[in-house]
Amino acid sequence: MINMNFRFTAIFCVTVLALFVCLSGCTGTEDANTPISENISSLFSGTSDDKKKATENLIAEGEPAVIPLTKVFSKGDQTASTWAAVALLYIGEPSVDPLIRLLSSGDDEETKWAGNTLSAFGTTAVPALIEEVKTGTKNSKELAAIALIKIGEPAVPLLQYELNLGDNKYSDEFSSIIQSIYATKGLQERIENETIQKENGSLTEE
Repeated sequence: MINMNFRFTAIFCVTVLALFVCLSGCTGTEDANTPISENISSLFSGTSDDKKKATENLIAEGEPAVIPLTKVFSKGDQTASTWAAVALLYIGEPSVDPLIRLLSSGDDEETKWAGNTLSAFGTTAVPALIEEVKTGTKNSKELAAIALIKIGEPAVPLLQYELNLGDNKYSDEFSSIIQSIYATKGLQERIENETIQKENGSLTEE
């Protein structure tokens, strides 16, 4: 009887303690995220100054704000998504992996904004994008490749390094990305030259 009472008391104490820890943890997490949630909400409403201030606050929060910021992309609000992308860029490297995961989310808005934001990171995002080209889904591989092409020449050294490793499994993908980078660069230069020539021609005629 004593053993049974002792066992019951022990189980009861453990249960109460676990419940207390759970409630404390949940409450603490919610309280900690309240400023982030409020600032996220401000990205969708208020004046431009309100949104700018909210973005600055979210940047100051750092890594804990990354996931809430990435969730903005799925809402279809272009202005809020733009501010969220700016915040993620300023937060920096902690934003890269969550954005990479969004490439395979299946949500068009999320994947579009994730890809564009990753390309804006430049060389910081290149290793993760290369890894996604190697291991991602069909769709996320394509999006990662496009982001690398947008990054352009700064991505070439690491892409070339992957080619030099001699792994034929990915050589076609990386060769194609490098070729696309230089083709895009050549096209941009040609357009710029044609624009300059047209402007010079207009000035001459005047």
